[in-house]
Amino acid sequence: MKMYDNFSNIKLHTLTLLLGMQVFSAAAEVYTPSDLTNATQAWLQQQSNTAHMQIRVHPLDMRSKSRECSVPLQFSLVNSKLQTQNSVKILCDAEHGWQLYLSAKISQMIEVVVTRRQLPPGSVLTGEMIEVEARDQFFSRGAVITDPLLIEGARTKRAVNLGQILTLQDLCLVCKGDMVTIEGISDSLVVATSGKALSDGSLGDSIQVQNLNSGRKVQASVTAVKKVAINL
Repeated sequence: MKMYDNFSNIKLHTLTLLLGMQVFSAAAEVYTPSDLTNATQAWLQQQSNTAHMQIRVHPLDMRSKSRECSVPLQFSLVNSKLQTQNSVKILCDAEHGWQLYLSAKISQMIEVVVTRRQLPPGSVLTGEMIEVEARDQFFSRGAVITDPLLIEGARTKRAVNLGQILTLQDLCLVCKGDMVTIEGISDSLVVATSGKALSDGSLGDSIQVQNLNSGRKVQASVTAVKKVAINL
């Protein structure tokens, strides 16, 4: 009986160990290449902490084998902080663990005014010709425009392609020969008179205008479409 008891105890102990191994194995999470790519995307989105970033993770080859890990995955940047090009380390810090690296591109997005059609030089902008879109800041060269109302009525100085980001350098808010409003500004009042632009100008440019009432030519700063200002 004792030998039988010992044999039974050994069998029970062995069965307990096997069950324990099965439980441990069942607890391991299986990650497909798609799972790892998506998890990296989600982790980077948390790190960026802004809706104005676009993240593109270079996907793992779908033919790669799935991986198991019995502990939560750890993510970290190889660089000290987020950059345009990033390398993300995924670590399974378990016994017989593993690690791999994924590449990701991060773009800082800004809302800018773009064209809805191709425009020849001299086109007078209307609301239906332009719209606001989120674009990669890296490709936003020059003094970009964020408010479409600022440039309605402005004229293109050169040909503009469909979907092109508009800059102040592409436009004249006041063009040579335009009839403009000249505002004289002092600390206590603003007076306005009519004038004629003698040169092209964009926002903030200093151009020469002629006062139609007095015939006097003055330097004025472009403040809006067909509007300039001088300090009294």
